[in-house]
Amino acid sequence: MNSYEREYFVSRIRSGVYYVKLEGILVKILTPTIEDEFLSNEVFKESYEQAQMDSIFTEEEMWEWMKERDLWSEEKDEKVEGIQKDLDKLKVGIFEDRNDEGRVDMIRKYLRAGETSKSELVAEKNELFSKTCEGLASQDKALALFERCCFIGSEPLDCENVDVSSLFYDYNRMLLNETQLRELARNDPWRLCWIMKDHSAIFKNIENRELSPDQKGVLVWSNMYDNIQESMDCPTEDVINDDDMLDGWFILQRQKQESERTKAEMEKRSNSKIANSSEILIVTNSKKEAESIHSMNGIHSDTVRKQRLATAKKKGVAVDLDFQDRQLDIRKQQLDNFKGTGGR
Repeated sequence: MNSYEREYFVSRIRSGVYYVKLEGILVKILTPTIEDEFLSNEVFKESYEQAQMDSIFTEEEMWEWMKERDLWSEEKDEKVEGIQKDLDKLKVGIFEDRNDEGRVDMIRKYLRAGETSKSELVAEKNELFSKTCEGLASQDKALALFERCCFIGSEPLDCENVDVSSLFYDYNRMLLNETQLRELARNDPWRLCWIMKDHSAIFKNIENRELSPDQKGVLVWSNMYDNIQESMDCPTEDVINDDDMLDGWFILQRQKQESERTKAEMEKRSNSKIANSSEILIVTNSKKEAESIHSMNGIHSDTVRKQRLATAKKKGVAVDLDFQDRQLDIRKQQLDNFKGTGGR
């Protein structure tokens, strides 16, 4: 995005107004009022209830129906989750290998391919969402809210005699994506507006009108970049300006915080015997807690854990001496004892 594009988008965001042409007429689209949002929620409620009366599936019922007919499965849910974990690892890889341009380019290609695979799977799962009670009600709500925000001059648009769906489509195409919002938030002219926010109003929305999606997005990212700059582990400017690298830094920071919280929690539960142990076995029924506990393992500990799981799976039932790391420990101890006796 060049400087004049940033200037255009910032001025549009600050104005709180979008303009869309409809059959040669300029339609002004304002941000909603609180009353507009309330009335659109009324539409959602009525639409949802009507859909239930018409025996339309709810979202939960639709997923069950899809699973029964092999249109979706738990395995695909796990695949989506697995892809997301892979994407996180790739972003961390881009951050950690940021000084190796060739490797970063290669990882970035895998990252984009992974994002495409995930999007395709999610789209497959959501394909029938629009036909559920929630989907139909969401569409009715969004359109009702949009109609209340459309004006020609100072007069509300006569939505009965125009193709509002086409207008709504064109408006949605104008909204900025996350990548664009992030670039605006960290660069001028927005950055200067943000710095001066205590001395001059950033947005010029008409009185009593709420923030637009773009306004909310740029505020979120402006605060995020401020928090990054205040961090004791603040990354360099080249990392901040690269979304993939910065995401990798975010992930590492989150993992570090989660690991520290889990460690502190485990220390609260522990006693002196556990504190002095080389290994601690913690039983949990929570998948999320198990992942947090695993995150406390170093590279060596995690390798040992995986080797033991593989051994147990292969043997069916495994005892202490079946594990490779324990065999090595015993040999080391025997060697140390031999040295201690002078080889006698």
